[in-house]
Amino acid sequence: MKINVILKIFIALGSIFLLSKYNFLDFSVFFTLNASLILKLFVLIVAVIILGTFKWYFLLKIQNGSISFRKVFEAYYLGYALNYILFGVAGDVVKTIYIIKDKDNKIGISLSVVIDRLIGLFSMLIIIAFFLPNIFTLNNISVQNNYINSVNLNLYYIFLFIFLISLILFSRKCLNSRRVNKKILLYLYKYKNKKIKLIAKTFKVLFSYRKATKNLLINLIIAIILQFIIGYALYLISLYIISQDTTFFNNLIASLAVQIISVIPLSPGNIGVGEAAFSQIMYLLNSNILLHYASVYFIFRIFNMIFSVPGVIIYYIFMRRS
Repeated sequence: MKINVILKIFIALGSIFLLSKYNFLDFSVFFTLNASLILKLFVLIVAVIILGTFKWYFLLKIQNGSISFRKVFEAYYLGYALNYILFGVAGDVVKTIYIIKDKDNKIGISLSVVIDRLIGLFSMLIIIAFFLPNIFTLNNISVQNNYINSVNLNLYYIFLFIFLISLILFSRKCLNSRRVNKKILLYLYKYKNKKIKLIAKTFKVLFSYRKATKNLLINLIIAIILQFIIGYALYLISLYIISQDTTFFNNLIASLAVQIISVIPLSPGNIGVGEAAFSQIMYLLNSNILLHYASVYFIFRIFNMIFSVPGVIIYYIFMRRS
């Protein structure tokens, strides 16, 4: 076993131990959940998986017009399940292999996974940017609140709207530019190196998205909706196990921050680290009041793991048939 893997496992176990020792994480609350909350969480997780499938499906349709929603759903759920059961290992790889099987456009399918992830990250940054003034005006967040008034808020949102529209139009312009397309491809095709050729093919596939701006926009909208569903699921758990209302907004922002932090894998699936980060962010957003915030994120993780068990069974059936 590699040293970095051992280190990540050590970080995960150490984080869980410390959170439990200092009463940030209480495992016993999991056994006190009522049937109503359990049902709601499972419904929300189903919604996340179905919408996530649609999100990826709109990208895959650009490169593979004949692909079925059922096939995409199977692959997406398989990847989703492995990400939770194996703590972030191999999920995207396996779902890509599942779709690539019997398909010609392997680069296009692989690139769709990357683009799907990037749009998801972009959606999180948009939500955070939209709620940034609210974050700054919360208790004990030290900024010059005198500068945050109605006039400045209006200017901020006007600037944000113009910036986002400009960014989208610029991206669309670059994708649609035959000149940019031709220059990049001609430059790359000069080299005979296999890796450079692969990069050239990847760029060629990327430029094929110029005819599918609508699909990219739909993907972005669904990505934003997904974040609100995840935030709401955490909020429901928080309402049940914490004696005070931590607000939907706080749970949403803490969830987004943890997902962005999780881009850097400090532990397998960032288990322990994710709970610690969620707890710290919620602590700051809730007037520095220490509560079982880590338990909220841990319960959400466990529910996703339980829901992922059938996906792992499907994976082993798929591997035996391959």
